[in-house]
Amino acid sequence: MRVFLLIVCAAALSCGPTPPAPVRVMAIVPVETRGYEPREVQLQTIGNITTLKGSVAELIGVARVTLDPNDPIQRGGIENLTDDQRYEVLLKDKGADVRGNYLDKAGVLWPADFHTWNMVTTYWNFENAWLYFQDLLASQTPAQTPDELNKMRVLYWPELKINDTLVTDNALYMSFVKSFAITPFQNEKTVPLAMNLGVIGHEVAHKVWSKRVFNDEGIHPTLRPSTGWSGEPFNLLRSLDEGLADFHGYGVTCRSLAGCTPDLLSVSIADQTYAKQRDVSRPDACLDEGLRQALKSFSADQWIRARELYLYGNLWAVSLYQAGSKTGGIGKVKSLQVALLAAYNDDRSQSPGLNQLVNRNLNNQMAFTPEAVAEAIASHIADVDLRRAFCSEAMDRLQLQCLRPDCTDKMPSCPGTTRRGTTCKVLPPLP
Repeated sequence: MRVFLLIVCAAALSCGPTPPAPVRVMAIVPVETRGYEPREVQLQTIGNITTLKGSVAELIGVARVTLDPNDPIQRGGIENLTDDQRYEVLLKDKGADVRGNYLDKAGVLWPADFHTWNMVTTYWNFENAWLYFQDLLASQTPAQTPDELNKMRVLYWPELKINDTLVTDNALYMSFVKSFAITPFQNEKTVPLAMNLGVIGHEVAHKVWSKRVFNDEGIHPTLRPSTGWSGEPFNLLRSLDEGLADFHGYGVTCRSLAGCTPDLLSVSIADQTYAKQRDVSRPDACLDEGLRQALKSFSADQWIRARELYLYGNLWAVSLYQAGSKTGGIGKVKSLQVALLAAYNDDRSQSPGLNQLVNRNLNNQMAFTPEAVAEAIASHIADVDLRRAFCSEAMDRLQLQCLRPDCTDKMPSCPGTTRRGTTCKVLPPLP
């Protein structure tokens, strides 16, 4: 399959000059029926339609990435290397340009093989994720731009080995080499993850988190063996990254013809039970005894391998979604997406963001609590009714621990009229 990406020029446009952006091209995209179909789209940021390179993303084929602690040059721990050194050490083969093949039909380019369909759709998905974050950041005061999302490096169909296990059926952001990977699929028979708009939105959200919360460090101090957090603070931090990425991934789907898709995994994985558990609109999402115990007792190694990582993160996404939905629908949900992104990094002393909460407490991990996280988010929600709704949902679904009924002892940004929601059963205090 790796050789397939370097096929010789067969179609008229596979090796010749490429048209300037915007380029009209066919891609596999979500449509009004909630399915995925070939439709004409425009790539607004593409520079070279043949090599799938543009200002937003650059696809690289046939790369080989190996993460192996038994590798002599990795034995000292990759966390002790710089980002550039890790890239050199872990990418055993840096890859080469991909080659798309097209047929020109009345000015619209039609992919001539499967990989071209997949690559074009992948680029379109990255472009829409970029446009989503551009829109949110333009709404900040002062307005910002998603500079971290320029020329995103996308390893297409790589040989990716982690601890001697070949990774397939996945799309992921690897912060330690600042690259995305679209791996070969082997088992899943539904919509490929690379073609799933919400999944790519989720992965791009990880890069935004890495830049704005983790200062763009490939391996943040909280994740390193020598300085890393453990227990509930670590588990909370990792779950936030996943849950909020799902919330943003949902937001990216709103740009499609299908409209907003809160159960973004349902079209791409066979395990529908798990897909429903990741649905950001799930009305019955509640912290239960088992998940609370796992959050507090699982080691870091256990947590990152367990579904509880995503299930707890889902509670944060649902709290945001339901707060917006109950106070005004899609428009309010977008207001929360804007506020959430503002809460990622805010060095104003009166309303510090998640970056400040994490990095000011590197040596005091017990200060990183669900209540402190909820306060960091709530303090950036300008709309009082929306802030009240978020506080209520978070208190209810996440079982936040407060002495006052309005939770203002732990979350002073919550309005005094806030009351815990009534969806979830109140769990008994821990012994």
